[in-house]
Formats: sequence, C-alpha cells, structure tokens
Amino acid sequence: EPPPASSPGLSVFTRPRRLRPFDIQQAPLDNRPVSPPRDPQQSNSPPQTLRPPVFLGCAALVGAVLLVVLIVAFGLIFLNSGADHGTVVLNDASDYAPGSEQYISAHNFFIVRLSDGSFVALADLDAANRASSAHQCRVAPVLPGDPSLPGLISTLGTRMSPLAAGSTLVFREDCFNAVYDITGARLDKDAPNLDRFATSIDSSGRLNVDLAKRSCSERSGTDLAVPMSCS
Repeated sequence: EPPPASSPGLSVFTRPRRLRPFDIQQAPLDNRPVSPPRDPQQSNSPPQTLRPPVFLGCAALVGAVLLVVLIVAFGLIFLNSGADHGTVVLNDASDYAPGSEQYISAHNFFIVRLSDGSFVALADLDAANRASSAHQCRVAPVLPGDPSLPGLISTLGTRMSPLAAGSTLVFREDCFNAVYDITGARLDKDAPNLDRFATSIDSSGRLNVDLAKRSCSERSGTDLAVPMSCS
C-alpha cells in the first residue's frame, strides 16, 4: 500500500528497524605462560652445553701447582726453624766472643762460646724441671749485679769444668736452685747436666744448631759428664 502523501509543512516519523545483534563467541581465558616463539633454524638443533673458558682451567692448574710449591717451601722452612727438630742457623761464628753467651728465645736454648773457641748449645730447661708436673723454671744467667753471685763463685768455683774455670758466668734456676757453669755442668751437686744440642759451622761461616741431635749427661763424682738417656 503506498504511503500516504505528506501534507505540506508536516514531517512523517518512521520507526527505525530493530537491528539483530551478532552472535559473539568469546574464547576461554588461558592462564598458562606463553612461550616465546622459537627460531625455526634452531628447532632441530641439540641443546648446547656451556663450557668454562679455557683460561679458567689453566689458571686453576697453575694455582694448584703454586699451592704445592708453597706447602713444600713452608715445610722446609719449618724444618730449618728448629721447632722441636731441624737446624737453627745463627750469625757468623766470628760474631761470638770467647766466654760470651746469647739466649735464643725462639728455640729455648743458650749459645755459649768457650775459652778455646768452641761452641755449646744448652737447653734452658733442665731434667728436674722437664720432669716436674708442677711449676717449671728455666735456667738463666746470674747477672753480674746479683748479690748472690760472689758467694756462688767462691763456693762452687772449684767444681767448674776446665773450660769454665775462672769464668764468673753461671746459670741458675729458681724451682730447685740448681746451678750450672757455662759448659752446662752441674755445680751444686751430682745430678744431670744441662742438655746439649749439636753445633757446627757451615760453608758460609754461620753457626748452626741441630735441635734433632740432643745429648744428655750427668755429673757423678769426679766424672763431669756421664752419658745418660734423654727422657
């Protein structure tokens, strides 16, 4: 049927046609992590293993060798240091005047040069103190200003060994009041002398003391040094 003719000056309202909504399908959400795209050229390549640089392996080898060298060197120094054994290297032998003594505190012994030019190395701990489970006393020189020195010399001077005769240098310890001359001979009574360590002069003229070679003796009657076991 044809639409009615519009009258002049009047507009005709036409109802818009209802649009049919489109059917929208929403894909389900996926919370799994998304992997980055793979390079097609590497899809068939085997996994690569990371290897440390060659210079790291060489550095480790060099470090191990240096460690071994240091251990060996330290062992040699320790052996030559005189800690319980080994050789202690001292000054030139000519530096020690006859009749003099020097205390080597690092290794607990006295080095004495006798009147004939020979050397003796005397332990500073005598047999009685070494065997004592109580307080121990080490021997020490009686100082020239000690008021007891003149009495010791006058009383015990005749018991000194020939190489110590006329010397005013004596050693004493305060736990048992033992007295020794500069050769280590016991003066106050018959008893063990001070232990001795072997001495020698090397090719460069330096005095060496071998702490691994200890000799022990005791005074008995007219015999100044009867060999005995070092306990």
